Amino acid sequence: MLTRTVIAAALVAAGIAAIPSSAYAASARYTPERICGPGFHRVKDGHRAMKTQNGAVLGHVYLMYSKRAGKNCVTAIKTTYLGVRSVTGAYLEVKGGAKSEDEQKYRYYAETGHVDGAWKCVRYAGWTRDPHTRAEAWGGRESWGNCKG
Repeated sequence: MLTRTVIAAALVAAGIAAIPSSAYAASARYTPERICGPGFHRVKDGHRAMKTQNGAVLGHVYLMYSKRAGKNCVTAIKTTYLGVRSVTGAYLEVKGGAKSEDEQKYRYYAETGHVDGAWKCVRYAGWTRDPHTRAEAWGGRESWGNCKG
């Protein structure tokens, strides 16, 4: 018990918040690969932190791609307020193609689903809100990218 107290005190002194083990286990379950499914991999330049205006990071957004299926997927994964329902959303747009958006009060993540996009440019975003202050954290890429061909 003394060891845990010393470690927790050291983390606080270093400015690092100790994450309860149940919250850590829940966040470890939700990876972009698990959420989007088999065959999806992280895309180069496909990760952004979801930050509030004052720089607080409330989660991360990932652009995923399955070469075999020719499909994209975006997931916005919360890193704070895990297990608490708060507005969380994910957005994906394929240039000249489909758009997909998912926004609800989620406990852990939002996901766009699989969108056709082989050899096409895409843009993406993810966001979540602090359930107490309603401050929104946003991350993504507004410009077109990951173009092939």
